[in-house]
Amino acid sequence: MRYRNIIRYLPLIMLLLMSLKGCASQPRAHINPDYAFTDISFYSLFPRHHQINDIQRLGDFQRNRIELAIEQTMDDLRFSYASEEQADVIVSYFLVQSSLKELNEYHRQVKACLVCTQNELRTLNRKIGPDMLIIDLLSTNNMRSIYRQVSSLKIKPKNTSDENQQLIVEAVQRGLADLAILAKPL
Repeated sequence: MRYRNIIRYLPLIMLLLMSLKGCASQPRAHINPDYAFTDISFYSLFPRHHQINDIQRLGDFQRNRIELAIEQTMDDLRFSYASEEQADVIVSYFLVQSSLKELNEYHRQVKACLVCTQNELRTLNRKIGPDMLIIDLLSTNNMRSIYRQVSSLKIKPKNTSDENQQLIVEAVQRGLADLAILAKPL
């Protein structure tokens, strides 16, 4: 009799366990586990004239949209903007379009791979496709990526400017969501 009751409720128990697992607040971002994320108070963005911005040809309007969304999200997470010299991290971003060459150069610039061999680049690019936004946090000590999140971004030409801005804001919020978990003091 007991055996039948267990079998009868097994699907319900499995569903409950799977939903509890989904609630766990484990970061989905690729992180450097040795970095002290709780020490982050100040962030900066690369200035427009920085060489990293030469990798990708984005218009000022698109850059402004992304940077505004980053600033709003970081402010919501209670991080303060500072100059590059005073910041704990630099927030960098890359809007994936169609150029694999630009993407690979971005990986090298943010030191997302050690040597960036073809195998390393292939591994990095495996889950990255067009219309995705990559957000990296770079340590100001060595300018190496310590945090990376890739978010889908489906901007359509027929969307209004406000709709596209909302899509960017949502992608940035998803991209920085794990930072809120990592940066909380235990």
